[in-house]
Order: sequence, then structure tokens, then C-alpha cells
Amino acid sequence: MEKVKTYLPLIIGAIVAIAVFIVSKSKKNTDETDRGSILEKAREAKLAKSILKKLENEESTSDSGE
Repeated sequence: MEKVKTYLPLIIGAIVAIAVFIVSKSKKNTDETDRGSILEKAREAKLAKSILKKLENEESTSDSGE
């Protein structure tokens, strides 16, 4: 019984350390997913802006040609 009391803090500390490690890993994965979705939305916005600019240039070219 004395050995169990001696090692109990080490066992509890190891369990807490493992739990913290698992929680931090899961949070990191969600952060990467969020970052990926933000980058994807930024690419889509850039593409939409590029298309809009191209259409405006075509309209201004066709308007000045008439």
C-alpha cells in the first residue's frame, strides 16, 4: 500500500500529461482545418475579383469601340 501511495502522484501526472497532449493535438488539427478553409475562401475571392475585373475591362473596351 505504501508503494501505491508513493507512485500515485506520478501515475496521476502521467494521465494528466497524456490528456493534455491529446487535447492539444485535436485543437491543432481543427486550427489547420480552419486555416485551410480560410485560404480556400481567399483563393475563391481572388478568382472572383479577377473575373470581375476582366469583365469590366471587356465592357470598357467594347464601350469605347462603339
